[in-house]
Amino acid sequence: MDDSPRWYRPAPDVLLLTGSAAALLGYLIPWFRASRVHQWWYSGWAYLETEGGWTWLVVVSLVIAVFAGLWAGRSVAFARLAVGAAVAGMFLAGAVVAVSLGALPERSSINWVGELPFGMGLPLMAVGFGTVVAGALGTVRRPPEW
Repeated sequence: MDDSPRWYRPAPDVLLLTGSAAALLGYLIPWFRASRVHQWWYSGWAYLETEGGWTWLVVVSLVIAVFAGLWAGRSVAFARLAVGAAVAGMFLAGAVVAVSLGALPERSSINWVGELPFGMGLPLMAVGFGTVVAGALGTVRRPPEW
């Protein structure tokens, strides 16, 4: 029986795969609401349901990072693709969150962002992107296989 590794069989890099998947999930689930009385949560899923537009680029880049992370343990090229796509997703997700915060009405409090009702989306995105960065550091130290 041939036990040699095949290029088409996934060999996931755990940090890159779980970090990209966590960031994608964090982007899609609720981030925050405008106030406690509002029903609508800001989230990537809400943007995709209502208008989509350039917010689709976040999902596309993170999906690429997840799929590249499946083969990142076998190939440095896939690992680099996963990291590059995740960093692109991180930049774009940061822009979407910043635009969302900018759309909120101004408040009199100096720390009005801290007073918003927050969901798990932003912390999950932060953990996911941090995990991708940790995986990227490990990938840099790994010798190339092919």
